Amino acid sequence: MSEDAVTATATWGSPTTVAQEPPATAAAQDAAPPSSGYWYRDSAQETGPVDLLNLLRKYRDAERQMRARTRNDMGMGETDLVALRYLLRAHAAGRVVRQRELADVLEIKPASASALIDRLCRDGYAERVPHPDDRRSVAVVPTAHSDAEVRQTLGLMHRRMLEAVESLTPGEREGAALFLTALIRSVDAS
Repeated sequence: MSEDAVTATATWGSPTTVAQEPPATAAAQDAAPPSSGYWYRDSAQETGPVDLLNLLRKYRDAERQMRARTRNDMGMGETDLVALRYLLRAHAAGRVVRQRELADVLEIKPASASALIDRLCRDGYAERVPHPDDRRSVAVVPTAHSDAEVRQTLGLMHRRMLEAVESLTPGEREGAALFLTALIRSVDAS
């Protein structure tokens, strides 16, 4: 490596060699951004790939904090909240969920699913009912109370999220959908 090259760390932490020209004066160095290095913006308005990925990371952190607040407000653990969300979505779609399905979706043992459902039933979020297609089987359904509490707890945030998406043009939504789909594929283990 030449003397006019230095090793820098990019946003993701990978070492990158960036050529630097010796500055003429301190004022000139402050006035002009470095001429090379992929993490520098070409203009103040342009959002680069790393900027976009960092915004996604900030969104994920904000969502994680919101989920923690929701769990605290509802007095639930993470798995219980995920189970309740699944039950509410299935119920809205007209599907009936068996305990075995919930265990599979949550990737937990049937005994753990039984204990989870016991907690949801005890706290008034779900109930066990005879399965409509197989009376020998038991279904798990959310209660009206759980639907109302989730709507009350998350309703305002969901409206703000929907407004944010609705404010985009169709082209911007298409671009966002392509971006998110590509990211999902890039991290999908299958």
